[in-house]
Amino acid sequence: MYRFCTYLVIFGWKEGMREGEVIELTMNLLLIKPPSLLCDGMIELLKRQFPNSEINHCCQTEEDILKEYGRGFNIVIIDISMPIPIQSLISYYQTQGKQVIAWVEDLEDPNLIVTFELGLAGYLYYDINEQMLTEAIKSIQSQKRFIHPLLADRLLDTYVQAQTKEKCPPIGLLSYREWEVLQLLVKGYSNIQIANELYLSDKTVKNYVSTILHKLNVPDRTNAVLYALKKKWIHL
Repeated sequence: MYRFCTYLVIFGWKEGMREGEVIELTMNLLLIKPPSLLCDGMIELLKRQFPNSEINHCCQTEEDILKEYGRGFNIVIIDISMPIPIQSLISYYQTQGKQVIAWVEDLEDPNLIVTFELGLAGYLYYDINEQMLTEAIKSIQSQKRFIHPLLADRLLDTYVQAQTKEKCPPIGLLSYREWEVLQLLVKGYSNIQIANELYLSDKTVKNYVSTILHKLNVPDRTNAVLYALKKKWIHL
C-alpha cells in the first residue's frame, strides 16, 4: 500500500545503555515532498541533527493514504507545491493534534495564503540553511511558531489584502497600553517612534514589547504583527 513511501527510523544510543535498550524518540516527523536531491539532503540533515528521532519521507499524493500514513507522527512538513488537497489534509492533521509545517519553494504559490490562514506551526522557505532549519524544528517542538524571514513580508502582504478595516482588540489578554503599542508595531513604528507617539521612555516601550511577545507566545515583533493580523485584531 505504501510502496512509494521511504521509511527511515533513526535511533539514538547513550553510553552505558544495555544491549537491546532503545532511548525514547524525541519526535516522529513525516516529510511529505516529491523525491529530489533537496529532499534527500533534508532527510540527511534531520538525521544528523536529531539522531534520537524517527524521520520519515512520503511522496504519495492520495489524500486517504496520507491521512492513514500520517497517524503515527506528531510533526508533519508538507511541500505546498505537492498535487494534493492541501487545505483538507492540513485541517485533518490539525484535528489530530499534529504540528504542521509548510515547505515553500515559490513565493507566488497560490497555496501560500491558504496555509497562512490555517495558522500552521511553521513556514519554511527552500533556501533555509542547516542551522536555521534545526532551530526552527526545535522552536516548533517547544510549541512556538516559526516563520522564515523571507516569507514573513510575503505572508503579511498577502494576508492584509483580504482583511477588513475594523479593529477588534483582544479584551482580557492585553492591557490598554499594550494594545496601543501593538497597533503601532503593526504600522512599522520603531521603539523610539512609539515612545514619542505615546510619550513614554524607550525603556518602557521595550518592556511593553517584551510583555506583548510573551503574552502572544511569539519570538519577535514580526510574528507579533502577523499574529495580530491573523486573529483579525488589527487590519491595514
